[in-house]
Amino acid sequence: MATTTATITLDSADLLTNVLSFSTTASLTKAGTSTGLAETTGLARTNFTNDPVQSKVIFRSDDATNNGANKVYLKNLSTSATQFFTVYIDEEEMGRLYAGDWAFFPWTATGGTKETFIVTIANTWAAGDTWTFDGITTTAANSTVANIATQINNQYYPNWTTTVSTAAITFTARHSMDAGTVVTATADGATVTAGDGDAVISSSALGVATESDIIVVPSVVTTMDLEHMLIKE
Repeated sequence: MATTTATITLDSADLLTNVLSFSTTASLTKAGTSTGLAETTGLARTNFTNDPVQSKVIFRSDDATNNGANKVYLKNLSTSATQFFTVYIDEEEMGRLYAGDWAFFPWTATGGTKETFIVTIANTWAAGDTWTFDGITTTAANSTVANIATQINNQYYPNWTTTVSTAAITFTARHSMDAGTVVTATADGATVTAGDGDAVISSSALGVATESDIIVVPSVVTTMDLEHMLIKE
């Protein structure tokens, strides 16, 4: 079990009529337990140099424990007092981090639903026939449909992960999203065969987008850096 302790200290000689000085400490544990949070993305830095100004997803709900006791750390590394990052959870604005500001807050990471669909390799295929999806083309090494399905499964797809059972490949979106899988698959998939081989798309399940991704937007086009870390279950 990992042991992680968070401490915040506030000091001010003139914020109040009396001196302000206090510190509080907490051990970071999994939701509803005394077991320490065991995983982290590690301390990282994201550079913003987009023109025009664009948002970036810093942490996706799919990558953390839904309804868990996840903790997020963000820091604006800018040294220009006027530059800030606006922090959002999905479409809800949390606030701004000006130069040198940092935040440490809990995140339930409520996830959505990932789209899925099944492609079944069927009928008569020949070596050299192809199937293209998500920008990736698979060329059949032989005419055995199960072997072709395995070839497709062994590919890396930018937006999908796969599993295979005989001649059927199940595609699962890497991230939760709204678009319909049948439309996505039929629009992007293309089969080229010498005979009547096909790749039948079936058993699709629609996805539902997440509503709690951590998104930040820089205030200016010039280079800005954001330091960040996720500690999660």
